[in-house]
Amino acid sequence: MSKKFSNREIAQGVGFAATGIHEALTYLGIVKKVIEKTERIVARKNTVSDSEIDELPRTA
Repeated sequence: MSKKFSNREIAQGVGFAATGIHEALTYLGIVKKVIEKTERIVARKNTVSDSEIDELPRTA
């Protein structure tokens, strides 16, 4: 036996799905910003480390 859903129930389900998708996309946007910021910090540290290594006296 399959249950028939009313238009109201279907609309409510679609609304819940849309809200969930919107929240997920918002969360992913925040995660993306955190990853980008972390990448910039790591790149900056790597640049500083490379500069420090270049300044070390070399033994040949």
